[in-house]
Amino acid sequence: MGEEATKTIQTRLHIASGERSWLHDARLASREIFNQTIRLKQRGYNRTEIQREVDRDDFLRNNKCAVVGKALQTWDSYQSLKDWWENQDDPDGGKPTPPSTDKSGAYPLVMAHTEGYRLTVDDTNRVHVRISPKPYKTVNGHLRGESDAMDELRDALTSDEVDVGQAELLYRDGVYYLHVTVTHGFDVPEPDTSDTLVGVDINERNVALTALDRDTMRTKGTLVLDYGRVKQERQRYHTITTRCQEHGKTSVHRTLGDKEERFTEWVLHRLSRAVVEFAEQFPNPVIVFEDMSGIRDEIKYGSYMNRRLHKLPFHKFEKFVSYKATWRVILTDTVDAYYNSKTCSCCGERGSRQGRRFRCTNDECDVMQDHADRNASVNIAWREKAKLDGSTTNYRTHKTQPQVRLVRLSGSGRVSRPISSRSLAEQGVLAHG
Repeated sequence: MGEEATKTIQTRLHIASGERSWLHDARLASREIFNQTIRLKQRGYNRTEIQREVDRDDFLRNNKCAVVGKALQTWDSYQSLKDWWENQDDPDGGKPTPPSTDKSGAYPLVMAHTEGYRLTVDDTNRVHVRISPKPYKTVNGHLRGESDAMDELRDALTSDEVDVGQAELLYRDGVYYLHVTVTHGFDVPEPDTSDTLVGVDINERNVALTALDRDTMRTKGTLVLDYGRVKQERQRYHTITTRCQEHGKTSVHRTLGDKEERFTEWVLHRLSRAVVEFAEQFPNPVIVFEDMSGIRDEIKYGSYMNRRLHKLPFHKFEKFVSYKATWRVILTDTVDAYYNSKTCSCCGERGSRQGRRFRCTNDECDVMQDHADRNASVNIAWREKAKLDGSTTNYRTHKTQPQVRLVRLSGSGRVSRPISSRSLAEQGVLAHG
């Protein structure tokens, strides 16, 4: 079936001509347009009215439309979260706050290709860029980045099947970066043509993966990716922001919230890439998740546990994996989430969890699994087989359970310079069952 996937290619901008101050001024103007857009949206203005109100002579009109669109996306995300919060019988935590309109720092300059910026490839394969931060003002230069990323960008610029979309100009530690989005159409196979079922179980500390052969249901590979650092950082930021709110330090609270989001997304990108690379090594795989829709409404563990579990980035992680998998022509699917972690993957009986270990309580089975989440990932793969075969048979795998290789994704050092997730994935997937 035909699907589209969009990915962001991150590059560094090296300026050859034009004034850097033009870029700085345009990013400050972007912040003002963003703030004004949110204020007007709160007053009930529609998109056409907002674009007319925020129009200014020192800012390119096409760039203005792109910044307004990004601001409205932020507003829609806030409205979705607010609607969810209001529909809870006993919501935990404070009511979601609207996007800030009092920030004075720079905001990413959002531009459409061939309008706000243009990319070209010369005879030496160098990617040149021309940016229009102001009317009749251009900044010219070239882009640099990782070799794989630059190859993808060149292919997008020279291919009729790939569309180059919006780009964002950012500034960090004295360097300008250009993040370019590219969209590609793919013919992704249907799930029933798959040969390998990759079950994915995610919880608040790690992601467990198990690849099963669809015909024999024997284990091809298994891996656990640990991202417990996200849980630790979220708890730390929650404690700090709660104290900031108590003392009225709302600006500090917003800054810390941005840092928490950036850190979480950085880990999730690495994690999702490792998942796709694990699946990619097997023939014709399908990546299978638990269907988590409505799961938040059913969690009633008290305010502390509810806050922890409701903030888990299940949907965002699945979204990252899905678009990365589509880019590599790998399908994703979902199955029922009920009792996957409590059911023995060998006999189907309910078992018990002791720490991170799983033990089957069936005397005839008596399986001990070295990692309980791995047991859940096997059940997810089994449910996918039953779903694809249209069978209600209580499928079960063989009793020889391979040990799990653990790869930790808790980073250290600068978030902007993470260790390659490719090398992390390779370390983990070398050990097969």
